[in-house]
Amino acid sequence: MTKKSLLHIYKEFSKEILENPEKYFEDYQLVKEAVAGSTALYKGKPIDFHYQPMFFYTIDIQRFEHLVSIFSSILKKVIREYCENHEFRSFFGFSSLMEELTLIDPGYAMPFPMARFDIFYSYDDDFAFCELNTDGTSGMNESNPIEKAVLSSQILKVLQKKYRISYFELFLPWIEELLACYTEYSHSSNSKPNIAIMDWEGVATIEEFKVFQDILMQRGFKTVICDPRDLKYKDNKLYFLDTRIDLIYRRSLTFEMFERENEVQDVLKAYADGSVCIVGPFRSHVIHNKKIFSILRDESKTGFLNDVERSFIKKRIPFTKELSEPAAEELARTSKDEYILKPMDRYAAKGVFIGADHTADEWNRILDSIQDKESYLVQKFIEPPVLECVEFENDKPILKFYKYITGLFVYNGRFSGVYTRAGTSNVIASVTGCKIMPNLYVREM
Repeated sequence: MTKKSLLHIYKEFSKEILENPEKYFEDYQLVKEAVAGSTALYKGKPIDFHYQPMFFYTIDIQRFEHLVSIFSSILKKVIREYCENHEFRSFFGFSSLMEELTLIDPGYAMPFPMARFDIFYSYDDDFAFCELNTDGTSGMNESNPIEKAVLSSQILKVLQKKYRISYFELFLPWIEELLACYTEYSHSSNSKPNIAIMDWEGVATIEEFKVFQDILMQRGFKTVICDPRDLKYKDNKLYFLDTRIDLIYRRSLTFEMFERENEVQDVLKAYADGSVCIVGPFRSHVIHNKKIFSILRDESKTGFLNDVERSFIKKRIPFTKELSEPAAEELARTSKDEYILKPMDRYAAKGVFIGADHTADEWNRILDSIQDKESYLVQKFIEPPVLECVEFENDKPILKFYKYITGLFVYNGRFSGVYTRAGTSNVIASVTGCKIMPNLYVREM
């Protein structure tokens, strides 16, 4: 199937709407109402979304599955090398506490049970990685409720006369993988753990936690949502109030846990003692830290990888160096339009700067303002792919180009679904005003 034929459904979608503007503006309003009444909320407000879905065919899914399989294998090798090789660990520069906790065996084999691989994908085999998220991965509740609302729309009913269209269920498969990790940890398939979904009080993703909690409680698991500071360790057991906690689905970010280590000593001690199963093991931070791209690109540090894996990295991972390397900073200064600056350990595009978005003077001021150059990376800038989307302006449908980034959910090393953000700027993240796009799987009748 050619790229042109893959994208044909987009033309059908836009043609139908542009030819029937009043009908589909009303349809759009109904979808908005459905989303507003769903759990897809951010800080109490409905998540901004596109009426226009992303459509994926079987060939896209096959590409995603292949990519996830190869890269998951590489990343598992990286973490194993980190655990076994002191010299390799030194490349990461972690604190003694972080190193100590990353070396702890979580009690199950998969070192990154939940991940999202963000890629630049243009419906062909020429794609590259943007970044990895293996720590506090979110977005399930931004995608699924919106996809369900869009699937019930009039425009999708028209397309469903020709195609079988479904969405990627993200909640239920993760529940199965979460419990599978606990079964491996406890050596029992009959255990019924008490579960804590753990993150800091006041986080914006609370609605997502409530969905997971509801599903788990419907299946008979006592489940609480709690702040890591509220867990207490006594008699080799971890408690939330009077409830013993056996399994933690950790959403609190690693760097925040370490920054606030004095406040979460009970959780850290219970984990170190093996007294609680934490899914979201601290060793996943080895590959979550953005420095991993510079390490993977440096063949002198990755002798444990084979030729096929090295070739994959060279093709898929953009050139990345630490800003502290003089040659890297010189490249950034002299060829600003070709590079992007990224902090090694932050999220939601905080602290990200793209050379092409700034004048030479602005760019040099940004570089001069970075005091801790060891905390930043210089990376080759990849132009985000562009998609022509239908949207409504002054109640009328128009076509507008949006840049987008494709996130692949990875549950225990397997491709499990898609998450797409779209915006008009080069930095596509929630803090820059992007919109969520529904992700739908399309098959011919």
